[in-house]
Amino acid sequence: MLLKKLMRISACLIVFAGLMLMSSCAKDDSSSPAGPGDAEYMWVHHEGDSLQVFYSDLETFDVTTLSKPVASENDAIWLSSFVDTELIPNYEDEDVSYDARLLYSYRIEGEDGFCAAIKGYPNNIWDHMDKGYVMIATRRVVFPDDLLDLPGAYNVKDVRHIRIERKFDISIADSSVFVNLADIATQTVQNSDGEDETAVPLSAVIESVLSDPETYTYNIQAIDGYSFQDDMTWADFQTGYWLLTSKKTIFTKEEYNTGKYRMKFVDKILVKN
Repeated sequence: MLLKKLMRISACLIVFAGLMLMSSCAKDDSSSPAGPGDAEYMWVHHEGDSLQVFYSDLETFDVTTLSKPVASENDAIWLSSFVDTELIPNYEDEDVSYDARLLYSYRIEGEDGFCAAIKGYPNNIWDHMDKGYVMIATRRVVFPDDLLDLPGAYNVKDVRHIRIERKFDISIADSSVFVNLADIATQTVQNSDGEDETAVPLSAVIESVLSDPETYTYNIQAIDGYSFQDDMTWADFQTGYWLLTSKKTIFTKEEYNTGKYRMKFVDKILVKN
């Protein structure tokens, strides 16, 4: 009898423990925080790589007060927050630091593929990125009219992608336009080590903007303001290339095929009368 009683007690204890374990598991599952897949995010595409940036990892602000909110449907994130200096490091020259994000253009794209370029507008530049923001609740990008005079096509809905493209500014007299290097057909040239490398012809960059390039002279300026000592004729400039892997200029003409003409961190091409 005693043995049977002990067995009944033991069985009850086992059933009770099982119920407690099931209850505990159910409670843990219902209260566990949402995983990264449940959070809002932006894909940032740069040089062939894609980075998933979660809104929860970035600082937010209230668009009505420009102060850090507690919880509000007005919560937003500056677009510049998605492209930090770990992704695009600064150019450091002795004690001076230059923001290399200025050297790129930014295509803001919705989940459906819509972007301002579809309407014929150029990509955004870095100056736009710290003035535009994405609304967290709606994933709509806003470029405020009081800060920037941009067409409505830039205010992309259901944003999901930022595509970063290397650009060269073309400075002509008092005006400036930029050219995305990805839009220019490439060639293969020998780099400074004598190896074949894919490159963008500098002449093709200019020809995408000018119909009479032979009437001008040319120079190249880096992000720190450095430029070549002498301007080049169109004939000489046509021997220049931007190496896509080495990320520097090279000229095939012997006179310019030296280290001082292999410029990195190119900001703009100067077109002169």
